[in-house]
Parts: sequence; C-alpha cells; structure tokens
Amino acid sequence: IHYFAVTAANAIERAKMTREIILRMNRMAELRDPKETGPHVNRVAAYAVALYEGWAARKGLDSSEVDRSRDILRMAAMLHDVGKVAISDTILKKPGRFTPDEYDLMKLHTVHGARLFPDLYSELDEAAAIVALNHHEHWNGNGYPGHIDPATLTPLPGFEQPDGTARGKKGEEIPLFGRIVAIADVYDALSNRRCYKEAWDESAVLEELKKDSGTVFDPELMEVFLESIDTMRQIAAQFPDAPDAHG
Repeated sequence: IHYFAVTAANAIERAKMTREIILRMNRMAELRDPKETGPHVNRVAAYAVALYEGWAARKGLDSSEVDRSRDILRMAAMLHDVGKVAISDTILKKPGRFTPDEYDLMKLHTVHGARLFPDLYSELDEAAAIVALNHHEHWNGNGYPGHIDPATLTPLPGFEQPDGTARGKKGEEIPLFGRIVAIADVYDALSNRRCYKEAWDESAVLEELKKDSGTVFDPELMEVFLESIDTMRQIAAQFPDAPDAHG
C-alpha cells in the first residue's frame, strides 16, 4: 500500500508539473502573439475534447481509451500554435493581410511547433507534435505543410510534387487529433474578434464550417461537431476573452 501511494503521488506530481510547463509555454506564446490568448487555447482544447468524445461515442470506443486520449488531446490542443514563438514579430503582429511571402513564413509555425517535440518520451509529446504539425491540413489535400520532414523541411520520399514541395495530407492521412483541432481552431477564430476582424455571427460561422465540410474538414467529424453545438456554446461562455484581449 505504501509503495502504491508513493507511486500514485509521484504520478500526480508529474502530471501537475507537465500541466504547469504547458501553461507556461502557452503564456510564452501569448506574449508573442496577441491572438494566442489564454481563453483561446482553453476554448480550442475544450472544443477538441468535446468533439473527440462525440466521435468516440459514435465509434463505440472503450471508456478507458477515451479517458486516456481525452487528457492527452486537451494538453496537445493547448499547444497547437506554440510554434508561433519562432515567427518574426513583423509577421506575427501584422494587423493586415499577409503578403504571399509572409504567409509562407507564417505557415512554418506548424513545423516549428513539431520541432519542439523531437524526442517522443510520452504519448503527450507525440500528440503535441502531431497536432502542431497537422492542424492546418485539409481533408482534400490542399492544406499545409503536407508530407514533410520537420527537421529538414523536405518532402518525405514518395510525396514530392513537380515543383519540389510536399504533397498535402488528405483524408485519413491526416491524424485524427489534427483533424479535430482543425475544426476547433477555425470555429474559435471565426467566432471571436481579432485585431484584423470582428467576430462573425454564429449562423455565418456554422454556414462556413458546413461549406468546408468534405473539403477542408473531415465530414464525419463535422457532423459530430454540429450535433454538439450546444456544448460548444457552453464552452465559449465558460472561457470568454478579456475585453481588451485583441487591442
């Protein structure tokens, strides 16, 4: 009993330390990017978990697997944009639209995020790398960064396109957690004010998501998301932006 108690206490302490490290990484990202607020990452994480739970229920997954994956996904989703710490302030804090060259540099935040987890010591490391790298891939293959080696920025063998770039991941080539966070992130971005835009009405947000189902987003996950919209509204109310969060 004593050994079990010590082991459990150590596990709890490690979990607390992991969560604190993640929160500090998010605060660091927030200092760099005015869009990466605490409420934003908490909302995206909570949306992602709710979407995963709905999908898992539809698939009839074992409750123990769902419980384990839920906690890993929540923390990984909070780190989806942590790679933005490597993007120049002139791009990151630009209030207007990016030029094509600026956009190409901005896209690299996915790779920079994955590079923060080069040594996969745990399921969380693996999930965080997967989410960071894949949350801008599109179901139809037109997202980014595609089938790329984050360490070298070169296409993986067999996935080179004629112009030398990597082919985008499509369909279920995109890992599940990446497909989930993609929906959660866009829903939150459209629903909330940013320095370059006002918040959209919910009807416009949902119409946009429906339009992109099957092209940008996994259509089955989008069905689950729309079925869970009441839960998403509750999450949004739980983590409101501060009045001056976006300047």
